[in-house]
Amino acid sequence: ARISAGHRNNYQRFVSTPIQIEISEFYDGKELLYHIEKQQEQFDIIFLDIEMKHLDGIETAAKIRDKDRYVLLIFVTSHKKYALKAYNIHPFHFLVKPLDKDMVEKCFGEAYEFFAVEEHYYEYKQRKNICQVLIQDIMYFKSEKRTVKIYMKDGEVLSYYDKLDNVQKKLQETRLDFWRIHQSILVNARYVFRKAYDHVELKNGKILSVSEERRRELNVNYIKNVTKKMEE
Repeated sequence: ARISAGHRNNYQRFVSTPIQIEISEFYDGKELLYHIEKQQEQFDIIFLDIEMKHLDGIETAAKIRDKDRYVLLIFVTSHKKYALKAYNIHPFHFLVKPLDKDMVEKCFGEAYEFFAVEEHYYEYKQRKNICQVLIQDIMYFKSEKRTVKIYMKDGEVLSYYDKLDNVQKKLQETRLDFWRIHQSILVNARYVFRKAYDHVELKNGKILSVSEERRRELNVNYIKNVTKKMEE
């Protein structure tokens, strides 16, 4: 795993793991952005202190997102109030100072699980055939009349006869996080690049509308999840 740590923190002392990791440290957002843009460095995980000189963590994250839609962003802050300002960047996690070993290791472990997710298959029936696809490769489901369409990360679209309510019930049995953003759309949260009030943007650039009746519920649940992560 390639890890970047923005601001003055030696994250190596917080993480004891058999996983081979490479850690690079930067003292401000501009320095980090220079290495990403000019040196073409790529990271799997970036820890960003929200309060940094020259360019704060939220501004830095927004610029990183212009270049890389897949890196996991983890914000580090002394103030919980900043968390909600950053929610539309869809960070992976928030850590509240002062940092401790258990806190950082737990967060790193969750990030590792994200990359090393177990293979779960979604099973569906197409005519007389039983078909299976990797759930983590599904970007979203969309229902049209009596047909459910499965949009895969490689661009393939599969379809079969079913109801989206049945799909949602089956997915609740897995550990993967799917959001019901519309009566007819169920989206895999791992592919959400940016979340706004009335839509989500996926990592492939696709914009999906959040229906009016789902907006408040989705935002309340998202904020609860952010708050829960910061209190863990």
